[in-house]
Amino acid sequence: MATITKLQRPDGTVYKARIRRHGAEGETSRTFKTRNAAERWARKVESGIEQDDAGLVSVAQKHTLTEAIDRYRREILPEHNASTIPNYTRHLAYWDNALGQLRLSDLTAAKIAACRDDLATVPMQGKTPESAPTCRTPATVRRYLATLAAVLSACQKQWHWLADTPMRQVSKPSVSNARSRFLSEDELHRLLTACKESRSPDLLLAVLLAVTTGARQGEILGLRWKDVDLTAGVLHLRVDNETSTKGGIRSLPIVSQVRPLLADRLTAYRQGKVADLTGSGLVFPSRVSLNHPVQLRKPFENALVRAGIEGFVWHDLRHSAASFMAANGASLLEIGAVLGHKCAQTTSRYAHLTEQASHALVRGTADKLLGSR
Repeated sequence: MATITKLQRPDGTVYKARIRRHGAEGETSRTFKTRNAAERWARKVESGIEQDDAGLVSVAQKHTLTEAIDRYRREILPEHNASTIPNYTRHLAYWDNALGQLRLSDLTAAKIAACRDDLATVPMQGKTPESAPTCRTPATVRRYLATLAAVLSACQKQWHWLADTPMRQVSKPSVSNARSRFLSEDELHRLLTACKESRSPDLLLAVLLAVTTGARQGEILGLRWKDVDLTAGVLHLRVDNETSTKGGIRSLPIVSQVRPLLADRLTAYRQGKVADLTGSGLVFPSRVSLNHPVQLRKPFENALVRAGIEGFVWHDLRHSAASFMAANGASLLEIGAVLGHKCAQTTSRYAHLTEQASHALVRGTADKLLGSR
């Protein structure tokens, strides 16, 4: 029941409305200049309390997106692969700033879609003052949406703050996966030579792991010693992304050319010669950051320049690994298993390479059986 009290203050008369919730400690109060305003506020608050007691106020009305993001940062983000945390942090900051003030019940697909369109069309400043502003690529926009989807998924499935997620009604920008830049064997040897000459002590090993396993950059740079089994010669790659082509743990062999390099690095790590500021047992720890693995973008770009390789990015090492496997007779099913694809369509870009290998196999078999002509 609300209580309205008339108070005399030096600057005039005011009315203080007090509401004490039955069975609850403390009270809610607010001061107004008129009795009518105090009574209107009291009726509104009492109505909300009655609905809450009757179960008419949903949990989604009690929490804002900012609360959800803060909880995600505390409870879930630290469990992510160390190499993905910077991107998630940047994405979370964007959503917190753009929609954080909204209650989860008011977070609609239309509002999320409006932010999606802004992400794609509003230019952002380049990495250097001299760089011209550019718009985010469709792939980048999809990653921003994936981060928000992860937060809302936690709200729905873990904390039960949402009955359903509005992300189901938000379309994602299409991304062309037509790019298929592969290293030739000559380019590979030139690149490895350039990596050996690099001032970075991490570059050669990281590139070798990428081109021999087909692992993603985040999987390699987020690799921990507890996931490296030198005795069995196996890497256990952990990924935390929930997209259809990623997720879970998969094991890949450590090839004989890479095992000695890993063994030497493990020895140096145990002797304290490889500083791990994170304390998380990273194979490639940063020497300047407490929270992230080493950054190899600049050393890799310099190595490409020295090797005379153009139009090539780190992710193309993954494509190159697949092309080398295809050239040596691997099937699409085998390539997809190594790369961690869960959808056969994702692996289909390598179909022409496996066809070439299978054609060569058929011709070679025929030549042996029937004699070459």
